[in-house]
Amino acid sequence: MRGLMFGIRFIKTRPIDYVLLFRSGKIRKQGAGLNFFYYAPSSTLVIVPADTRDALFIFKENTLDFQELDIQGQVTYRVLDPQKLASLLDFTVDVKGKYLGDGIEKLDLRMTNLIQVAIREKFRSLNLADALTAASSLAEPVLERLRQNPALKELGIEVLDFAILKISPTPEIARALEAASRENLLKNADDAVYQRRNFAVEQERKIKENELQTQIAVEEKNRTIRETQMNAEIAVQEKQKLVEEAKMDSVQVVERKKAEIETQKLASLVDQEKRKKDLVEYQTQNLLQFSKARGQATREELAAFKELSPEIVEILALGSMDSSKIISRAVRDLAKNAEKIGNLNLSPELMSLLINKEKGK
Repeated sequence: MRGLMFGIRFIKTRPIDYVLLFRSGKIRKQGAGLNFFYYAPSSTLVIVPADTRDALFIFKENTLDFQELDIQGQVTYRVLDPQKLASLLDFTVDVKGKYLGDGIEKLDLRMTNLIQVAIREKFRSLNLADALTAASSLAEPVLERLRQNPALKELGIEVLDFAILKISPTPEIARALEAASRENLLKNADDAVYQRRNFAVEQERKIKENELQTQIAVEEKNRTIRETQMNAEIAVQEKQKLVEEAKMDSVQVVERKKAEIETQKLASLVDQEKRKKDLVEYQTQNLLQFSKARGQATREELAAFKELSPEIVEILALGSMDSSKIISRAVRDLAKNAEKIGNLNLSPELMSLLINKEKGK
């Protein structure tokens, strides 16, 4: 603002300021970021902030279990219709641009009241513990309710964002909660120690169970191996038994074959002996018959010789004898009458003949 003589003033505003110049109850100028001269004694300036504004709020609220909490937060909004808002709230400024009206304070107060009403409806269903942690869950529903609030729409206000920065209990409740929390922490610490010990015991039990299961598995494996070995030995014994039985069968077959062969041999020998016996019998019979025939012939010959003289018989005998025998007989007869013989000459040829015939015998 710049002051001039005779009440003439100059105003220069920011682009985010919406300015309205009233004179005689009527709007003479309006717009954002205007710069102009005006006559101060008969004019009224209204500046509505058209920028995005952050309004802080803090209030107390009770929970379902009648515990008082301090709620702090921030709401972000902007003015969509400055002229309408200027007609409902006082944003008058002096010649230096300072607010004379309470429009800003009332707007923030109305915003806080609407927020408190919205949060109160939610807090009626929450106990202390839930309310202390409900900041993030309450923000979205409250923001949506503020955007749909007809009073804010009537003022030409658009709510852009809403956040609950802190929900805190009273000092007495805080100390009680701290004590309870401390007890819970100690309890949790004790539980953690117990859980660690229990976990260690459980792990030890699992280790022992695993060792036992391993031993059982090893014993089961050994038993399976032993059973397999026993089955293999039984199979080998069965195989050996079959082989022995096969050998015995083979031996029995061989023995039976040998017995059959021996039987056949005996039968053959018996048959051969029978044949020999028959042959001997036949030969004996033949010899007997031959002897009988020869005896008969001899008897008949002797009967014939009986009728002959001894000299004729001797001559016949000599006729059938060998020459060497005849010579030998002659020499023997000569020897009987040796006293009557003076000299006897035997030729070498005759001696050789007699000797050779003797050797040939």
